[in-house]
Amino acid sequence: MSDIPKPLARLDEVERATIIGHETIYELKSALVSKDRASPATDVLLTESARITLHEVPAVTEPLRRLAAVWREQRILAPDDARETESKLDVELERVESRLSALLERQAQIAAELRAAQQRGR
Repeated sequence: MSDIPKPLARLDEVERATIIGHETIYELKSALVSKDRASPATDVLLTESARITLHEVPAVTEPLRRLAAVWREQRILAPDDARETESKLDVELERVESRLSALLERQAQIAAELRAAQQRGR
C-alpha cells in the first residue's frame, strides 16, 4: 500500500494549481498596476482568486483532507482499514470533483480576463 490513492493525488494537484493560479493572477494584476492600468474591477478579480484559493477550495476539500489524515495513519497501523478509507476517499472525490473543476476553471477565466486587460493596454 505504498501508492498514494488517486483522490490524494488530485487533492495535491488542485491545491498546487490554485496556489500557482493565484500567484499568476497576482503577477498579472501587479503588471497592470505598474502600467497604471489597474481598475477596481482588477481588484475584484484578485480578491475573487484569493477567496477561491484560501477559502473555497479548502472548504470543499476539508472532508477529503480529514479522510486523508485517517488514511495516512491507517496505511501504517491498520492496512485493511486503510483500504476501506481509500474507498471513502474515492466517493468523496467524486462528490466534490465538479465543484473543484469549476473553481479551477474560474481562476483560469480570471487570469484570461487580466491577460486581456494587459493586451488592451499595449
